[in-house]
Amino acid sequence: MFMVSISSWILAARPRTLPLALGATGMGNLLVFKSPDFSFIVFLLSVLTTVELQILSNFANDYGDSIHGADGKNRKGPKRAVQSGEISPSNMKLAIIAFGGISLVSGLILLWVSFHTNWSAFVPVLCIGLLAIAAAYFYTNGKKPYGYLALGDVSVFLFFGLVAVLTTSYLHTLQIHAADFLPAISMGFWSTAVLNLNNMRDIESDHSAGKFTIPIKIGLFHAKVYQTILVIGGIITLILFCVFQKNWYTLGAFPGCFIMMNSLVGVWKTQENSLLDRYLKPQALGTFLAVLGMAILKSFI
Repeated sequence: MFMVSISSWILAARPRTLPLALGATGMGNLLVFKSPDFSFIVFLLSVLTTVELQILSNFANDYGDSIHGADGKNRKGPKRAVQSGEISPSNMKLAIIAFGGISLVSGLILLWVSFHTNWSAFVPVLCIGLLAIAAAYFYTNGKKPYGYLALGDVSVFLFFGLVAVLTTSYLHTLQIHAADFLPAISMGFWSTAVLNLNNMRDIESDHSAGKFTIPIKIGLFHAKVYQTILVIGGIITLILFCVFQKNWYTLGAFPGCFIMMNSLVGVWKTQENSLLDRYLKPQALGTFLAVLGMAILKSFI
């Protein structure tokens, strides 16, 4: 029974989503890697806090979609812990509260290590962190969860793109460079592509539950066009960053970009919604490998 319980919590944590979160934070750390401002402790704490926030988001999503009916018996994707009965709603609520607290404490330690008593930097970034926690919870929870109003894409673009990348680099340098918006936009596009895939897969169950996502609003064909814009748009903005800044280490992103493009081709070939689930992992993993490839190449340049 203990092992079943552990496996249920691992299922609810959705390990395959973690590379995406790590890629977003990794990009922010990558921008200052090998510079005099880079702090290895800040790097470790930012990664830890990101993983905690991602698990919090996944727990909240599992709970919220089950309560609101989006994860019902007609769901075509992987089973969810609360929906399947493996974890009770009350236990999941406790886990959400626990990880909310853990994320907050971890974030406060990260801010203290980065800023100490520099309150002009500490307080604004703390507010951003609190917004991230709130965004994770209210995506599928509350009386009017914004994920049910086709606003999830905006949130993912902001928090997995602009906020994650720029805030992480700011933790090291106390500066935000205009050029860094380009890789931040890339991460925002690619992260949103993962959400869009998820929403295309669940288009029928979401519609029946009253969860209105972008694919429901524009239809499956146009959602695939949207997916194409997100994936290729992320590649283009990264190329612009490479050319304008002459940061040739970005060429290390090629293997990850190849995986994402291969996933995109598969999306266009797939006609059955439920089969789109197989392309979620390659999109998330490709995003992470793009960042990892750049980090490896930058370490040798």
